[in-house]
Amino acid sequence: MVTMQSDALSGFEPRYKWPSPSFPFRAYFDSPQLRIFIIENISHNWDWLCQYSKRFQERDYFFVFCGWNHSNWFADQALKTLEVLDLSKDGFFFLYNSLEEQEIFSDRGFSGELINQNAWIDENQTMQRLRLTKKYDAIYVARRTAFKRHMLAEKVSHLAIVAGNNHGNNLAPVPHADYINPHPLEPSEVCEKINESRCGLILSAEEGACFASSEYLLCGIPVVSTSSKGGRDVWYDSYNSIICDPDPQDIADAVAYFKAHPPDPEVIRANHIEEARKHRLRFIEALERILHQHGVRGLDVHRYFYDNFYHKMRKSIKPDFEAIFPPLI
Repeated sequence: MVTMQSDALSGFEPRYKWPSPSFPFRAYFDSPQLRIFIIENISHNWDWLCQYSKRFQERDYFFVFCGWNHSNWFADQALKTLEVLDLSKDGFFFLYNSLEEQEIFSDRGFSGELINQNAWIDENQTMQRLRLTKKYDAIYVARRTAFKRHMLAEKVSHLAIVAGNNHGNNLAPVPHADYINPHPLEPSEVCEKINESRCGLILSAEEGACFASSEYLLCGIPVVSTSSKGGRDVWYDSYNSIICDPDPQDIADAVAYFKAHPPDPEVIRANHIEEARKHRLRFIEALERILHQHGVRGLDVHRYFYDNFYHKMRKSIKPDFEAIFPPLI
């Protein structure tokens, strides 16, 4: 379990911390034997961990989302954060987006399983298959940030671009497109644009599992992706996707292939839902195992999971840490 923080912080401070007082945090389970919290990354949470980790109780436990590709750098930052704060790795369980992440963190003694964050997209919400006339050969749903590499789609004909919140980054250039959203779209409007497209583009080299990638599949359209790190390819197979080199002509050719050979949208959607069910079941089994290890029995864990499930399973809030972690008596 979690142990006490040392007084000396050794001059260490992570390179990146949440810049806003509101960030992904959730109290997920509470009993006299065990409290479970869901956080995103470890080192990003440095500020509040540094202030409140001395107040952690023996029953406190953390599930950790991997919000970006968790490379060796992320693993080293997490390891150093826990070391400096005198926190045990035994109090943290990682939800990895890829087997590569799992291997990297396991080598450093962390626990976790391949439970990709895209499994938390609620298939009963907005992203549905709609029987709409196709207007666009491809769509790219991505904020206009450089790492999204929009210009790799410059040779795609009849392109739609839907850009969301750019989070303060400089606007990256985009190629000519038949449609570029003039203002932020509601999720239902994004769903319509996806369903008016023959395939979806994901062109970054590295990020997290990328919700938009799976949202395409839940709308029943295939994906044209570049090779990537971060876990989005966990959901791809030879039927629902083509993985290209980061070359505009290769990407245009893959789009042309799906235009000429459209896969069955119902199959694409159903297969994604079935794969998501496997990841959710893996989470339920891990949760049940952790509950039993801490003496929590008699709970219908499967029902608890679905009673406490919500879209993407995370919220950005400003936690009341004084109430959550009061001073130890």
